[in-house]
Amino acid sequence: MNYNKITVSNKPPQFVRWALLAAIVIVLNVFFFVFQQTVFPSPKYSNYCPTPSVTITSADACNKQGGEWKTPPPSFQFKQQKTITGYCDYYTKCQPAYEHANDTQHVYAFILMVVLGISALVIGFLPIGSSIVSAGLSYGGVLALIISSMRYWSNAGSLLRLGIATIALTILIYIGIHSFKDKQPKDVNTTH
Repeated sequence: MNYNKITVSNKPPQFVRWALLAAIVIVLNVFFFVFQQTVFPSPKYSNYCPTPSVTITSADACNKQGGEWKTPPPSFQFKQQKTITGYCDYYTKCQPAYEHANDTQHVYAFILMVVLGISALVIGFLPIGSSIVSAGLSYGGVLALIISSMRYWSNAGSLLRLGIATIALTILIYIGIHSFKDKQPKDVNTTH
């Protein structure tokens, strides 16, 4: 036996292929998230509800700062500071505007992530010359659909969810029918 002979293969080991596939899936979704945050950035809470710079001790000062003066129930009294009759709630007026902006951003982000996920799936099924890249794009697209559904689904209205689910299902069925046609058995003539 000749133990000095080393066989070199041009094909990378299977675990390297799986590592590359996993890396494509992960980095593709990182790219999608960064792209989504660039196109539709999350609203900043401080833009809607800025932190006041002074302590408010009266209803008039509270209203001037955009807050709403709250008087505590009689059972809860300020024992240390008898001159203060309540507190300023800065967030009652600004919170709804922030929540609306946040919900709107989530809907746009959801739509974008679904479009990116389906696009990755479609590109993954194109003959691009590398089964690992195709699989990475396909699995990355599936992961993007899962993430967007988990993260943003509740912010989309019923009709929007129905529309997006219908479009996504139609595209996936179309891809499945055209890319994975089952071979029909040949007619075998049983008579000789």
